[in-house]
Amino acid sequence: MTVSDNNEWQSPGGLPQPSPESRPAPQWGEIAPGQWAPPPRPGLIPLHPLGLGDILGGAFRVLRRNPRPVVGAALVIRGIVAVLTIALMGLFTYYGLAGAIDATGSGYSQLVIGQQVQSAASSVFTAILGLVADAVLQGIVTLEVARGTLGEKLPLRELWARARGRVGALVGWSVLVGAVIIVAVLIVAGLIALLAITGGAAGVAFAVLLALLFGAAAVALFAWLGTRLLFVPSAILLERLPIRAAVVRSWTLTRGYFWRTLGIELLVSLIVSVASAIVLTPFTLILGIIVAISVPASAAPNITASFPVFAATTAISALVSAITAIIAVSATSLLYIDLRMRKEGLDLELVRFVEARQTGTELPDPYLPLLSAPPTATTTESPWG
Repeated sequence: MTVSDNNEWQSPGGLPQPSPESRPAPQWGEIAPGQWAPPPRPGLIPLHPLGLGDILGGAFRVLRRNPRPVVGAALVIRGIVAVLTIALMGLFTYYGLAGAIDATGSGYSQLVIGQQVQSAASSVFTAILGLVADAVLQGIVTLEVARGTLGEKLPLRELWARARGRVGALVGWSVLVGAVIIVAVLIVAGLIALLAITGGAAGVAFAVLLALLFGAAAVALFAWLGTRLLFVPSAILLERLPIRAAVVRSWTLTRGYFWRTLGIELLVSLIVSVASAIVLTPFTLILGIIVAISVPASAAPNITASFPVFAATTAISALVSAITAIIAVSATSLLYIDLRMRKEGLDLELVRFVEARQTGTELPDPYLPLLSAPPTATTTESPWG
């Protein structure tokens, strides 16, 4: 038998065998004979331990992959906070302006003190409102990242249904963290102010030195605790743990990966901060120039003009912060998934879940802790050990 160059090789059974070039490309989950298949990527990220590029790329990809529930919810939540803040400050501005026109002497001093009290009260109110709004937004984005990793695109209604029962714990954790920070700052500031008032010139100098030392210590403590407790919201939402167990869980996950986690979080924070500054700075300068040109230099008109500037700045800041918050929360959620891949083999569970779903088999949520897992990770281990 002669074989020409134009004829395909014939098997002994007489059936032609396709050449490698004519074989169909392997589909997801298939490995071509003699070839290496990369880890699958059914959705947001590849299902293997992530590098820096995967985390950053995935965080930005969340914005365009399923924008309606994520970006839409962020704009609505931040918009509500902005509207309430603008309305509150508008009321204070109106009553402050009306009082400033009629006030004289001691009445003016009382007016100033009243405005300071109102400003402090509004700051506390907006801070609490912001914490609640950020907690809700964090829950939506975290669930979107988790389900997007599995190739799912869920509407906002279903994302909210998956968060049901955990939003209260998430808000409670955010309020608890905010309250601890506020109380600590007030105590330290009060002690420093008392020392400066009662200690004379030496007391002032010592108070300044003490403030610098406390500031440096606070930054270091915030970086350490913030990194070790970074994944508490993710554990509350995805593993449905109570707050105490979620604290232990986050502490355990970051053990051995503290510097990597801190470095990536700082890099993401730097990126979103620079992006926010690039967008907000021109608007702030333009608004300031418009006010300086169009408003005469008298007290009452300046008070009146400050409110539109505040309202416009608040609205633009809400829009920008909605986008940057999505990126920051997405990066944190991807870091959480990455650490579980590295320490627990979560990538294998995710692959198994996706493959079973393609065959019509329903498996339990892969993010939930395994029933056979040792209890030391969530019950007996102290977060301070």
